Amino acid sequence: MCELGERLRRAREEKGLSLKEAAARLALRAKVLEALEECRFEELPEPALARGYLRRYALLLGLDPEPLLALYPLAPTFPPFPPPASRRPFPWSLLLVLAFLGALGYGAYLVLRPAPVQTVSLPPEPSPKPPERYGLRVVSEPPGARVYLDGFYLGQTPLASPPLEGGRRFLRLELPGYEPVEEEVNLDRNLSLSYRLVPKPSPESTSSNPQPEVSPGKLVLRLEGRSWLRVTQGGKRLYEGIPEVGAELVFDLPVEVRSGNPGAVRVFLDGRDLGPLGEPGKPLTRRFEAP
Repeated sequence: MCELGERLRRAREEKGLSLKEAAARLALRAKVLEALEECRFEELPEPALARGYLRRYALLLGLDPEPLLALYPLAPTFPPFPPPASRRPFPWSLLLVLAFLGALGYGAYLVLRPAPVQTVSLPPEPSPKPPERYGLRVVSEPPGARVYLDGFYLGQTPLASPPLEGGRRFLRLELPGYEPVEEEVNLDRNLSLSYRLVPKPSPESTSSNPQPEVSPGKLVLRLEGRSWLRVTQGGKRLYEGIPEVGAELVFDLPVEVRSGNPGAVRVFLDGRDLGPLGEPGKPLTRRFEAP
């Protein structure tokens, strides 16, 4: 895979987005984004339009579009012209006849040509307007909650993020010992959000999550938050997507698991709770062998 496509694919996976979800946000076909990630430029429309798609995709993924546009080919290459044929003596008599006919034609044109028509030049079309970007400020009581936007870790409260691409976004706050907060926000202006977190019930008042049934040779992945997942076995893709929070996925061993937000994925192997797959917001790949 070329460097341009690898940067796009890595940024999309770190954001926890599938190709279909990214295409839906950009109102494009998933095949267009797939062609960009696999550098199949011959399947894309004309370069000017394709470079516009690339710019919008880079902004959606939080990337600087200019370095990526520098990697996109400016124009298709063409085969060299064939070598010129061997020269032959030119018939000068024919040249004199052609010059005479040309002079007659030009004289007729001067006599019969219509009056010149004044043309009006049109203003150039405006360049596409880049998507609007807005600031986001999030505070919580108590502070220190981890803030995720569309599954991508932004930091801890109190948080003042750099300008983000506008639109409808999914916000999540997490703090140990407190109920998580999930909300869809419309980032159509600079937003300042404040939340009062609710403590979780004590262990005496509610039971903990039940352990999955012991299944030898099985791997269970429990989603405690939003995370993109891809599970493969022997090079074959068993699953790829963003499961619902609370879902449990069961696979036969051995398998390889890649997660965009490992801190939201709890692992059970042979019925044993191994804890989170990894740290929140740090994508990783982990392999689980058969016992």
